[in-house]
Amino acid sequence: MRPYNLDKTLHPICKTKTKDDAYPSGHTTSGFLLALTLIDIVPEKRDAILARAEDYGRNRLVCGVHYPSDIQASKLVAYTIHAIMEVNPQYQKELVEAKAEVRRVLGFEAQAAK
Repeated sequence: MRPYNLDKTLHPICKTKTKDDAYPSGHTTSGFLLALTLIDIVPEKRDAILARAEDYGRNRLVCGVHYPSDIQASKLVAYTIHAIMEVNPQYQKELVEAKAEVRRVLGFEAQAAK
């Protein structure tokens, strides 16, 4: 159950829904998955990217729509999906292209994919 569906004294500041699908947090899963992909592209910014992903997940708690366990599970799901993506030849091919483009636009020296 979503926290606000269980405890009617809670008044979330985010858009709510009646469906009980809090576990895991889809927003947090997506946020961490995007962060891990960005780290593949710009590893120099790893710490800043992960800090932003953590903030994004924490915002789901502050907003009042998830429990801490929802956020933790989401991170595990994202890391698992990313590990599977990394061995996918299509991902590897697209990563090389994205990495070259993004690094060029950001002014980083283009580096080959991992």
